Amino acid sequence: MQRMHIREHHRWKWASVGAVLLIALLGSVWLLPAPAAAGELVVYSGRKEELIRPAIQAAEKALNVKITLFTAGAGELARRIELEKASPRGDVFIGTTAGFAELMREKGLLDTFTSPLLKEIPAEFRAPDNTWVPITARVRVLMTNSNLVRPQEAPRSYFELTDPRWKGKIAIASMGERTTVGWLAAILAVKGEEFTKKYVAGLRANGLKVLKNNTEVRKAVAGGEYAVGITNHYYYLLQLQGDPKSPLGLVYPDQGPADMGTPVFSITAALIKGAKNAETGRSFLEFLLTPEGNRHLVEGEFEIPLIPGLHLPGADKGIKGLGQFKRPSLTQAQIADLEPKVERFFGSALTP
Repeated sequence: MQRMHIREHHRWKWASVGAVLLIALLGSVWLLPAPAAAGELVVYSGRKEELIRPAIQAAEKALNVKITLFTAGAGELARRIELEKASPRGDVFIGTTAGFAELMREKGLLDTFTSPLLKEIPAEFRAPDNTWVPITARVRVLMTNSNLVRPQEAPRSYFELTDPRWKGKIAIASMGERTTVGWLAAILAVKGEEFTKKYVAGLRANGLKVLKNNTEVRKAVAGGEYAVGITNHYYYLLQLQGDPKSPLGLVYPDQGPADMGTPVFSITAALIKGAKNAETGRSFLEFLLTPEGNRHLVEGEFEIPLIPGLHLPGADKGIKGLGQFKRPSLTQAQIADLEPKVERFFGSALTP
């Protein structure tokens, strides 16, 4: 099946079916997969194929099912699911943060899912009605270049980065990265509109460099182009995996008694409403929530496990699990609800 590599828009704008069909007739690159046959499953994944493939292969073996994996940006997949709602070609959606999954839930495009295994996961990470479920998580940290910033002098808060001492030394990924959007949504929820607008303006005035994605951020920090990068925790591990001698430091910011904490974002999965293989899809989601299935996701992607008792990748390199650091008192749904406002406010400010 052909993979899509279409640049994801800053936000999913729900196109009408007629408009999307017109685009298709005018030469869209979308190649719609055929509906899965019995004993098969079609998974639409916003996660990169090389990251999700180990879990897919383990599920095929455990469930004795053939899984067809279709990867693209989460927003592109969400639009596709709306286009296909009368006759879904996909069975399961795997996203990035909860934003697009929550939008699909509100549009009635996701089916219900229940499992006793969900009780093991904190309620803040789950959908209000469990239509989408959290399978792993990532943390929004500060990654520093230890040749440029001594550990004792590293910033301890996101909000220190507007200080003149950091002028021209900070990098962040654009709004095309969903965790950049979610990070600002968390700040908006905790600090309010006026504060957040002033904060982003202060970052830009202080020479904040907006790069295309988180990979560019971690490479720029590791290479000494910038002293500090605002990124996800696993990019620190990815950099060390590629070059163990990289001069990197890691900070979980805003950990003081009066501070907001470090935001956590869940990777989501959901059953598409009207899926041809709904029961197989439910079995697949159930498998991803078992220790065996979840292990492949956590270890393959260097994610934070939400299920108790699983190995934490990078624990020996300073990575912390849930309960080992302070996080905001927010649900994933609350963060998702504020993402459209974040994009209206800051979309033009945080572009490369």
